[in-house]
Parts: sequence; C-alpha cells; structure tokens
Amino acid sequence: MNLIKLKYFIGNYFKKTKFYAIFLLKPLKKKYWKVKDYTTSHYNKGEDYHEKFEKFVGRKIIWDLEKKIISEFLDNKKISHHLDFASGTGRIAQFLEKNSNHQYLLDSSKKMLEHAKKILDINKSTFVDEDFTKINLDKKFDLITAFRFFPNAEIFLRKSAMKFISEHLSNNGIIIINNHYNFWSLPFIFSRLTFRSDGFGMSHKEVKELVESNQLKIYKYKSIGLLTRKERRTILPWGFISKFENFFYEKFSNHLMGYNVLYLIGK
Repeated sequence: MNLIKLKYFIGNYFKKTKFYAIFLLKPLKKKYWKVKDYTTSHYNKGEDYHEKFEKFVGRKIIWDLEKKIISEFLDNKKISHHLDFASGTGRIAQFLEKNSNHQYLLDSSKKMLEHAKKILDINKSTFVDEDFTKINLDKKFDLITAFRFFPNAEIFLRKSAMKFISEHLSNNGIIIINNHYNFWSLPFIFSRLTFRSDGFGMSHKEVKELVESNQLKIYKYKSIGLLTRKERRTILPWGFISKFENFFYEKFSNHLMGYNVLYLIGK
C-alpha cells in the first residue's frame, strides 16, 4: 500500500468516527478523501439550489446579512464590469445588477447558468459555461466576487482560483469573497468538541496566505453566523435567532467568531 492510499484509508476511518476533530489545529486537506472534483460537483444543481436561500430560514438570515456587508464594502461604488466567479444560479449577480453596467457569470454548471439567465437582464450579462482552469477571459474587472467556493474547493483549486481572479482584476479593482466554513469560529469549535464536525473548513490564516501569495491584500473583513449553522432546524425560535444574528453583526462582526467571513480584497 503506497503512502497516498494509506492516507486515504486512514482518512476514511477517522472521517467516520469524527473523534479526531477535537485534536485538529488546522483544517484537514480534503484531497485525501474527497473523491469528486469540486469543479463538477454542482453540474446537476439549479433552481432547487437557488430556492434554498429563501426556503431555509437560517440561510436566508445569513444571506440578508451578506447583502448588508456587500453593500457596505462597495460603499455605493458604481461598477463598470463585474465578474461573478463560480456564480452558480446568479444570486450575487442579481443583487449587484443595479450597481453594474455589465456582468460576467462564470460557472462550469450549465444548469445553474440556465437559472441565472431567467433572473438577470441578458442585455447586461455574459454567461460563461467553462472550467476556469482552461480559459482566459482576456478582460479586466473592477469587481470580482466569489461566494461559497473557496472552503469547498480542493487546496490546488483554491490556489488556481485566486491566481485566476488576481490576473483578471483591474489595477483599482476590488474582490469580495466569503469563507462560510471558518475553521476557528465559535460554531465550528463547538461542533468539533461535540464530535459533530468532520474537521474540514478554512482558517483565516489560510485565506490570508492565499491572498498574499497573489500580491493582494485584505482590507477589511466581517464575520456573521453564530446560531444559524444548522440552516433548516433549530431548538430556538427563528425570530429570536434573526434578532441575535443582527445584533452580533452590528456589535461583533469585526471579529472572527462567526462561521461565515466576508473579505474585501484589493491590490
């Protein structure tokens, strides 16, 4: 048995028990036991995925807060060209449509882009159904967004994605990304201590290293999400959770306690 197979075997064993997670000092590397390539993981998702941000109360609470932070980061800035990297069903692009003259939606899932075409002004949008590792858009953007991508992706894919993004950013452009698996957030620490976490995620240190390795800089970050980790069920009333999450956003979002961190990045 070679070393890679041994790591895969051990990884699968410990993944089942989850006991190991309380000893982790950094997130596990998915590549040892994640079989499928993340670039193909959403091929068959579309409208049903988009609806989760309205149907799942917890996810809707966080999405409403994400919109507040995006608006805060943009500070009423008018966007000429916006690239929504790993755009999915166009959730981010739809929110930013009023701020942008033209938007490019890049995603490897045709099904997701088909839904995006239904909710966006096609005269102000370009839809690119491609694997980003195989193309160059030959264009610079003054805003690039990438949501629900980086912590899900394999290590090598994260590096390729940030390189791609940095190469397509204009000199005065900005990047807004999120890490919705903040490894050292209070919800994730609690999950590991109660053996309910599989040890995956992405730390702030990893995000910082990824950004700086491409000669970019983090200018600001905001974290949200303490009680909404379970997006569909909770023992507390959703009304209370909504008020608590908004209070946390207003008072403590400059810290890294929430599981979802939004970053403002530039050159």
